[in-house]
Amino acid sequence: MIATYTALMARIRTVVVGLGGRGVWAASKLQDHDEFELVGLVDTIRARSELLVREMNLDALSCFDDLPTCLSSLSCDAVAIFTPDGTHADLVIQALEAGRHVFVEKPLDITADKLDAVIAADQQAGGRTFVGFNLRYAPFYQKIHQLLCDGVAGQILTIQADEFYDGGRTYFRRWNRLRAWGGGLWITKACHDFDLLNWMAGAPPRQIFANASLDYYKPRADASLYCRDCQLLADCPDRYEPSANPKLLEDPDSRGYRMNQVYEQATGQRPDLCLFNSDKDTFDHGVATVTFANQVIGSYTVNVVAGFSDRRMRVSGTKAMIEGHLAGPKLVVRHRDPSRDDEIDIPNEDGGHGGGDTKLFSAFAAFVHGRPTTYVAPTEAAIAVRMGLAARTSCDERRAVEL
Repeated sequence: MIATYTALMARIRTVVVGLGGRGVWAASKLQDHDEFELVGLVDTIRARSELLVREMNLDALSCFDDLPTCLSSLSCDAVAIFTPDGTHADLVIQALEAGRHVFVEKPLDITADKLDAVIAADQQAGGRTFVGFNLRYAPFYQKIHQLLCDGVAGQILTIQADEFYDGGRTYFRRWNRLRAWGGGLWITKACHDFDLLNWMAGAPPRQIFANASLDYYKPRADASLYCRDCQLLADCPDRYEPSANPKLLEDPDSRGYRMNQVYEQATGQRPDLCLFNSDKDTFDHGVATVTFANQVIGSYTVNVVAGFSDRRMRVSGTKAMIEGHLAGPKLVVRHRDPSRDDEIDIPNEDGGHGGGDTKLFSAFAAFVHGRPTTYVAPTEAAIAVRMGLAARTSCDERRAVEL
């Protein structure tokens, strides 16, 4: 969707909700952004908020244990939500009913009922919700989308999207490993790429068939439940690093580890859960095939066992094929008639997710201020989650699922 200009506003007084890794990242970025004023932190564990206040020298910041108390006590314009995926809807609705603009990390939520509730609340509020699909702002994907819209590929036939994510292994010691919290990897992880497939195809998905398996991060009898207790600690490439190197907790660049330490002290839940022996109900690799209403066929591969991180996309049409990978500096357009290859340089932008993270909050600021910008509204964001739910059902029941 495209937001339209209404009027300029002062700096956007913003509260961050949820101080896991992504929420801590967001607080830092908002604090440094010219268009935002970070005014509050909300986390169910007060000690995490207090640690962040000390480490970022934010003594004037207000800290709260829950969002309703924050909204009734603090003047703010916007709420930025970075809690576990299955808690998003309730928090978005609370903020909307209080008249605030909302930034919510993807996915929108993890169940069909919650998606419908957010969509209804956002429509009632006049469209104040911005869903953080950051890859849409990465120059790599923006250029592919532009080329497709310009007709360079002709009629789109197939879209291949692959993700190999080395850091994804850590999901199996975090809440993402459980469907109850994140919906499983088909939602908490794959919603990124399902959104890209939907965006590139330019038509709604109609059918999904998926297959996935947990073949590497399975229980091991020779490993303990926690890294600190394990005989394999010294040589295990999947260990929780402070278990072997406690001095990391003192490293200025290791704030995430210190936040985990505070979390353990407050809850008794240890951050060094074994990736193999943790309880989990999701997978470590899978493939989904999607048929869209315009007969485009898309495929998506996700693999969190690979020892590197990159995303690749290849779009084939009647006139040309467009391909490249997120970590590379170029796209290649392979024209069909006459046969030739064109290379297109892609800007090497700083920030995570191919430079998309760098642009994310600027787009949200434009959205709040009413300036022209592109954004993903709840109605569109819900499509990626519904695709993930269908892929999960397809795996569970070993059948194609209609949408």
